[in-house]
Amino acid sequence: KTVNVITANKRIIVLDQKNVKLWESALTYNVPGGDLDGEASGGGQGPCVERGDMLFVFDQGVLSAFDLKTGNAKWRVPSVGISGMFFDEQGMMYVNSTTAGPESIKYSGQIDVTARTSGLILKLDPRTGKTLWSREVRGGICYLAGKFIYAMESHQAEEDEDGERPRMSIGLETDSFVRIRRINPANGKDMWRHFQLRCPLDAKFDHNTIHLVFKKEVQVLKYFSL
Repeated sequence: KTVNVITANKRIIVLDQKNVKLWESALTYNVPGGDLDGEASGGGQGPCVERGDMLFVFDQGVLSAFDLKTGNAKWRVPSVGISGMFFDEQGMMYVNSTTAGPESIKYSGQIDVTARTSGLILKLDPRTGKTLWSREVRGGICYLAGKFIYAMESHQAEEDEDGERPRMSIGLETDSFVRIRRINPANGKDMWRHFQLRCPLDAKFDHNTIHLVFKKEVQVLKYFSL
């Protein structure tokens, strides 16, 4: 909103709107490529997010919070494989990450995705970096608005033009599916799960309404929420 951030390997340079340098800082690992408006497409914001008087930046293995004016680091949280950040109406931070360890970062441009890791969701207090809760989950947060937090996992199996599984793939590959979870923001536990043995082409969330687009069907799910 008020600054421009240039990233180059393990360093960030922060400029004002007139491109006058304000400060720079070294990071632990390289900054991954990312979409600053990723929250609109479901992936979360990052790798750089300005919020209030702080700048949040995640590299391949650490999430850092800087004072926006001075560049002083307020806190750092180690976490490998962060892909996006969300913020709720109370200002709390939710992070999509993984259970991978630092050893999985083989070298500057690569994270070892063959290692046995799972998704990890963290809820942090952005003022202190304190972890309020964390949980392992397949499929990270894809939508957050008010009290509604959804995580989604899906898989599209190989199919022919008629939507049938090739005989050679039956039993060798996971069937198509979609699994949607509504997560309790207070403790990170599932409030409910929705599962189907087919994979949507697209999914949109709007508070207590979910739109799923399949090959030959559009499905709208809605539920009562207190």
